[in-house]
Amino acid sequence: MRLSCNGCRVLRKGCSENCSIRSSLAWIESPESQANATVFLAKFYGRTGLVNLINAVPNHLRPAIFRSLLHEACGRIVNPIYGSVGLLWSSKTIQDPTG
Repeated sequence: MRLSCNGCRVLRKGCSENCSIRSSLAWIESPESQANATVFLAKFYGRTGLVNLINAVPNHLRPAIFRSLLHEACGRIVNPIYGSVGLLWSSKTIQDPTG
């Protein structure tokens, strides 16, 4: 019997050999960080929404979509209207206020 991955463990869902969340979390080194990132995204997109978004892409792109979703969710927390694009725009104007 294989233990659930850190993502499935915090979402309290079953984990299988072909778990889409497990492959999405491979780039995050710390098990605690994997769990925190998964919980954050599940609160932002919903548990089912997160799993559906991850499952919508091929296996080799799942870590990239997870990173992208994480970046966008962080951007929406800071800048609810423009999200990650707003973060990039606001950081540019802070560095160079003249445009």
